[in-house]
Amino acid sequence: MKNFVAGSVWLGKATVLALVVGFLAACNNEEANNPDVVVVSPSPTIAASPSPNVVVVSPTTAVSPSPNVVVVSPTTTTSTTTTTTANEPITDVVVIASAPDQQSLVNRQVQFANVPVQSVIGDRTFWVGSGNNQRLLVVLDEALDSGNTERALDVNAGQTLTMNGIVRRMPNAADAQKQWGLSATEANSLQNQRVYLQASQVQTK
Repeated sequence: MKNFVAGSVWLGKATVLALVVGFLAACNNEEANNPDVVVVSPSPTIAASPSPNVVVVSPTTAVSPSPNVVVVSPTTTTSTTTTTTANEPITDVVVIASAPDQQSLVNRQVQFANVPVQSVIGDRTFWVGSGNNQRLLVVLDEALDSGNTERALDVNAGQTLTMNGIVRRMPNAADAQKQWGLSATEANSLQNQRVYLQASQVQTK
C-alpha cells in the first residue's frame, strides 16, 4: 500500500512537471508566432520620411531659375544684324537706317564716302541717304558752323558728301529746337528718329 501511494505521488509530481514544461514551451511558441511582436535587430536604420510640406534638396541639385529670369553664361555671344564690329567705323547709311535697335549704335564712329544729300532742314541739319527708308539725319558739329568754316561749308540738296562723325542719341524736341536752331515744327518732325550723325568733318563735291 505504501509503495502504491509513493508511486502515485511520484506520478503526480511528474505530471505536474510535465504540465509546467508544456506550458512554458507553449508560451515560447506563442511568443515566436505572435504577429503583434516585432523583433528589430540593432543594425538596420529607419529613414524617416519628411513632412509633405518640406522639400529636401541635395547640395548638388540645380534649382531652375524663375521663368522670368534668364540666365546667360559668360561665353554666350550676341549676334548682330550689322556687318561691322564695334571697333570698326560704319561706312553705309543703310547699316544705321535699317538697324532694329539704332540706339545700340550710339557712340559708334562713322565714315561715309560719296553719300547724297536728300534735303536740308536748317543751317546745321540735313538728311543724307538714297531714299526715304534709307536716310539718316546729320547735324554739323558746332565747330563747323562758325567763323570761316561756316562760310566755306555750304550744304545743299543733291550734293555728294564725304563725312566723318559719331552716332548720337536723338534729343527731345525742345532741346533739338534750342541746340540746332530749328522751329518748333521742324523739331517735332524729327521726334520719330532715334539717332543722328554728329558730323565733325565734311568734304563737299
